[in-house]
Amino acid sequence: MRLVLLLLFFLGYGFSFSQTITGTVREKGSGLPLPFSNVFINNTTIGSATDPEGRFRISGDFASEIELVASFVGYVTEVKTISFRNRNEVQVDFVLAFNESNLSEIELKAKRDKSWEREFRRFEEVFLALPDDPYKSQIEITNPWVVEFEKVKPDKGPNYLRATAQQPLKITNTALGYEIDYYLQDFRVLRNGSRFYGQVFYEPINSSDEQELEQWESAREVNFHSSLRHLNESILLSSSDSLFFRLYHALPEQMDRRRTNDFTQELNESIVLVSKDSILRRPLGDGNFRIFLPGRMEVHHLDKPWRNDYYTNIYHAISWIQAPDGYYDVDRKGVLLNPTQLVLSGYMGRQRMARILPLDFEPDRKFVTEQTQQEVITSPAIRFNRLREKVWLTTNKPYFYPGETAWIGGRMLYQDQTLADSLSRVVYVDLINYKSEVIQSATFPIEQGKISGGLALSADLAPGDYALRGYTHWNQNFGELDQFVAPFLVMESGFQPKVEAVESEFVQGEITVKPEFSVSDSLSYRVMDLKLEILDEFQNPIDGEFILSLTDGETVVELEQANSLEEGMNWLDGKLPDDFDSPLSYPVEYGISVQGKFTADNKRRPAINPITVVRGDLEDFGQVMTDSLGNFWATGLYFKDTAQIAVAAMDDKLRPFGSVELLPLTRPRLSSILPKYSYTKEPIREENKTLDVSGDYILLEEFVKEDVKERETMAERNYGYGEPTQQVSGDVLEKESIGEILGRLGFNMSTLKFRNYTYGERTGTPLLIIDGSSMPYMDPNEFRITVLGFEPSQLESIKVYSDNISKSIFGMAGYAGVIMIETKKGLRTGPESSSKFNSEGFQIFPVPGFTDFAEFPKNPASDQYLRKKPTIYWEPEAISEAGLFRTQVKVPYGVKSINIRVEGRTVDGEAFSKMLKVEF
Repeated sequence: MRLVLLLLFFLGYGFSFSQTITGTVREKGSGLPLPFSNVFINNTTIGSATDPEGRFRISGDFASEIELVASFVGYVTEVKTISFRNRNEVQVDFVLAFNESNLSEIELKAKRDKSWEREFRRFEEVFLALPDDPYKSQIEITNPWVVEFEKVKPDKGPNYLRATAQQPLKITNTALGYEIDYYLQDFRVLRNGSRFYGQVFYEPINSSDEQELEQWESAREVNFHSSLRHLNESILLSSSDSLFFRLYHALPEQMDRRRTNDFTQELNESIVLVSKDSILRRPLGDGNFRIFLPGRMEVHHLDKPWRNDYYTNIYHAISWIQAPDGYYDVDRKGVLLNPTQLVLSGYMGRQRMARILPLDFEPDRKFVTEQTQQEVITSPAIRFNRLREKVWLTTNKPYFYPGETAWIGGRMLYQDQTLADSLSRVVYVDLINYKSEVIQSATFPIEQGKISGGLALSADLAPGDYALRGYTHWNQNFGELDQFVAPFLVMESGFQPKVEAVESEFVQGEITVKPEFSVSDSLSYRVMDLKLEILDEFQNPIDGEFILSLTDGETVVELEQANSLEEGMNWLDGKLPDDFDSPLSYPVEYGISVQGKFTADNKRRPAINPITVVRGDLEDFGQVMTDSLGNFWATGLYFKDTAQIAVAAMDDKLRPFGSVELLPLTRPRLSSILPKYSYTKEPIREENKTLDVSGDYILLEEFVKEDVKERETMAERNYGYGEPTQQVSGDVLEKESIGEILGRLGFNMSTLKFRNYTYGERTGTPLLIIDGSSMPYMDPNEFRITVLGFEPSQLESIKVYSDNISKSIFGMAGYAGVIMIETKKGLRTGPESSSKFNSEGFQIFPVPGFTDFAEFPKNPASDQYLRKKPTIYWEPEAISEAGLFRTQVKVPYGVKSINIRVEGRTVDGEAFSKMLKVEF
């Protein structure tokens, strides 16, 4: 999000010589003095209170022009611009008007509700500190009730949220050691940006603790040296490029072609080093300067260790600055005169009130920031909190009967969304009774943070209250609160739950979902054309990803929603306790995993040995190392149901030795207190006795089938492996060499590695697939001979799977990435692979994979009569485009009403839920 901070409405702050400001503060109308009024220079620690006669006097070294602010409780704050040109003393008189709309503290507090609390959390993130800023816990608004919110719908432009405050915000910043009065003049939040400004007075906090004072002084120095003011000052003085900042010009003509996150490869390609003394700057004749930028500048904060996901091999903070007009103006201290002249993003764009210093702060010029990550990682709890994830699940309807299929959809919640691709790709789902016994389990893949699965409930399952639990192997490191647990109701056949009336329409969050539909008849069912319009709180269209369920309104009784996504996301606000520490003994799973223990048959064998893991007949393959105790862990396998996994340690002559045993994965502990629905039961009317089972249709024999359209070929469907990361075909194959083409696709033929995606790990050669035939685990020479032996003009396409998401389906064999080559003849032209797996000496284990389940039947053939069922439509991965989602729903004849439930998140992460009933 781009953030334009209109914090500093001032004109300059180049200190020169001693000046004096005198004046009075009086009440408008009566002319009476206002004693003890606050008079201060905006954005500084310099100020004074008026005496009993309303007079004040302020002396110091001021800039040629300043903003002087006068305030008094219950009166409207007044701001005046003061010029010192050609004079050392200025007389300023203020007349303050009584604030007629002022509300008492009790009245303001009474206006707070859940909606206000949600808006205030957003206000704090924009105004005080970002959620992952270590300073967030050290800055607080002590009078939050003075803030009020209003949704504004202008005649032109997008709608936005505005915040106002009748009284100054009282802020305590214990990170930098200031008490702050902030007189908020404007604050607005849009979907794609934010801005705020006001007048600010800083007062250093008094402390007798020498250590605390030293910490504050150090924090102030650190923040000054990474600030825009310091960067501007170093540009004006042409100071050394190597100590605090390094500047690069981001070339606009190269940015669209940028393909890597490798700094060394992008240097002199998409970015060019710029010396600060080469940046043009011109004096304006009034003590101020104009700085001209050649374009978008990339700023590297060399003294500021910080995580970033822009480069994989750079470990300091990065900012970007751009002047829309090509220039911006500063005073000789580097203070930006007009904040609208610059757009900041990256680290500098993160700056909120928690890190902003008063303009009269003078740094220690001998100070050098220590190369330490103390600020970034202040405790194990902060470091580990970033690594947390949690499962959230929902089902196609609120209760089930024995023998039914329960379809499951879900989303992963991440404390740090930038780490999503590096965390779990396997979720475990358990059905648990109230004796804390696991009745049924399933394992589903996590694909781009989404979960889709199904549980076929046993016909012998006893009716009653159960719980649905979801977890990953990794989040067992963080305790019970990181598990998902929700009630799961199994009703007795012939009965349905009886509950108090549930409102037919409810909304959680500020997102609106508006449905429109039309219905037409066909031979076997009715066709419902459904359109859902998603609008944000300002009634602007917004895209989202959501789970959509349509159930028969007469058959399915709606229960009070338990564990909505919005409630589930409250977990994001919870942090680990300060004393949390963990060995992180539960590894991340990138696919189906096996763990075990190896025992050598000879004490002279080395303590650490490679373990070879093979699925089937070399359908997947990988090697892992034991630890010094013989324990090993292999993950990344991708298969459904149960596979035969061969495991052995191999010596230098590739002969198995020793023995292995596989150990079961641990399950997390479960609380003895499980959630339940509140309900009674009542008999079902005979005509409503239907069950959710897949594939239950009646063939209409008299119906004449239409010609069946020829299916796509395996090649057209990428041999079942989904969309590649990148591909080339056509003219490119006619004009470029194989090496140039692979370079275009991010693959380096000399190192046999994809750029950026293996992060320096030892991964071996990529998996090569030629016309659908896999050629895994080739040695480097064989790989080069095979790939370089192709004439590109004879190929149909070359596709690569190199990112962590797309290559995961290939299992351990595709860990180093995948190159898929399709020839025009559809025949392999390279050498045949003769490798077949010889399992002699290996131990074979049956290992469960991902749970196979029947997909929800959304598209029955037109010659099959569609029976009534409780669930009419289920889509766990719905996505809107331009705020709209459209689909066709096959509705059985006899359905008179439909419950529509939508639950998901917007593109910027806000949860929403809506349920309504439509009548036919």
